[in-house]
Amino acid sequence: MVLGWFGFGSSIAGIIGGLVLSVLADKHRFQHSLKALIVISYVGCLLAIIWFELSVHTLFYDEPILPSTAATIGLSTALAGLFAGASNSLIYESLAEIMFPLPESLSASILVQWMNVVTLILLFIAPNRDKLMNLLVLIIMFISILMIVFARFSYRRRDEDERKRLEKEQEQIIDHEKLNLQINGISNEVQYGTFS
Repeated sequence: MVLGWFGFGSSIAGIIGGLVLSVLADKHRFQHSLKALIVISYVGCLLAIIWFELSVHTLFYDEPILPSTAATIGLSTALAGLFAGASNSLIYESLAEIMFPLPESLSASILVQWMNVVTLILLFIAPNRDKLMNLLVLIIMFISILMIVFARFSYRRRDEDERKRLEKEQEQIIDHEKLNLQINGISNEVQYGTFS
């Protein structure tokens, strides 16, 4: 019963984190900071996982090092969910940026397939071995942070979208100026009596 609430709290925290960090990432100041935001989120998630690891039995020690109560375990899983969920949407966005000009659907499909493959591998490696699974999640999170730190991010897609938006705005301004000139030309002709 309590485990279900831990999972529920982690999921809700992940949704909230994803919404908050997505809004922050769309701000003009952070538009070219996807890598930094993802690393910060993953480090927060890693710290929450370490807190969780120290609050439960692991492969290395039988008694938890930190006090193990439902509140501390619930809070650590909620924080892990918050930070992991916060970075999810940014990972999809950054992968679309890196793989540009390929379509976003392809990059998203590749990411989902890799997540499914890793999940299946974890389920086959550690069935009914909760201590091993906790350690593997910790190791995978650390490896993920290293991979993101060494990844080369580019913002070609975002820059291309910005260029197209500016071109469209310039075309609208030019069209508006042409319309104003035509209206002014008509009003001038009426003023000088060329129309009867």
